[in-house]
Amino acid sequence: MHDFLITIFLGLALFKIVDLLEDLIPGLTKVHTLATMVLAVAGTVFMDYSIFAGYHVGLRHAWMGAWVTGLMVAGTTTAWRAMFRWLGSSEGEEPAVRHLHHARAA
Repeated sequence: MHDFLITIFLGLALFKIVDLLEDLIPGLTKVHTLATMVLAVAGTVFMDYSIFAGYHVGLRHAWMGAWVTGLMVAGTTTAWRAMFRWLGSSEGEEPAVRHLHHARAA
């Protein structure tokens, strides 16, 4: 159960990191999905974290666990966005819409 929660909360952290990067780099909203996937896989590979190892699931190659876990973490960001939208926060809006509301600094 702990490994599942770790994966879910890594998704929340990734959701906010990508949101921060989109605030800093406005053109990043065009490649939002790619940035999310790349950062998720890079993060889990860097941490050498695999949900499969936590559940004692054997894989053909050990590196596959971290890569697939990264894709799972990236997938959870969609659930976080939906939950924020359901709660009525502007964080749940699509990235291109959400960043149109921010005033640009001169």
